[in-house]
Amino acid sequence: MLPLIGDIEEALDFVRKTPAISDPQRAYVIAFLSRQGWTNRQIRQQLDIDKVYTLTHFKRVGMALSDIEFDLWEKNPERITLGHLRALCHMKSEVREPLLRLLVAHRLSVTKLQQRIQAQSHHSNADIKRFENNMEDKLGRGVKIQFDPSRQSGKLTLDFFGLDDLDHLAAALGFSTAED
Repeated sequence: MLPLIGDIEEALDFVRKTPAISDPQRAYVIAFLSRQGWTNRQIRQQLDIDKVYTLTHFKRVGMALSDIEFDLWEKNPERITLGHLRALCHMKSEVREPLLRLLVAHRLSVTKLQQRIQAQSHHSNADIKRFENNMEDKLGRGVKIQFDPSRQSGKLTLDFFGLDDLDHLAAALGFSTAED
């Protein structure tokens, strides 16, 4: 069960009194201490974590997960591992939670989960490429779209041909070069 932590002392007491602390509990406490402004070095010393990357993995996962996702992890530690969550933590919760439920329903290795994530990303990239080509055809200029599906954001680059074309493009976007 995830601890109810109100302050730093309660977090440290929980760690001291729980010798067989689970990965979800550890990630939860590490995220709490991080939000309280503790440095990675302080956390590693207090929780007796030797390796920097170990703390980094727990912190990244702990900071990303919602309460529902923590609950799913805690109730299914044999099906959802830190490795699975490392692969998922960069994604938005709306995408992450259904994948966690998939892990609960079906035993997937971390590798299989990563392949599924890449397949979703590839499908999304194909849609972006199609959109990019359609924009090029309509605008008559080079268009590049860089899209990050995990963050649902990206970068749009439009080619222009000379300063007059840049002024025309700026005006079409609603930007006026005139001094106010």
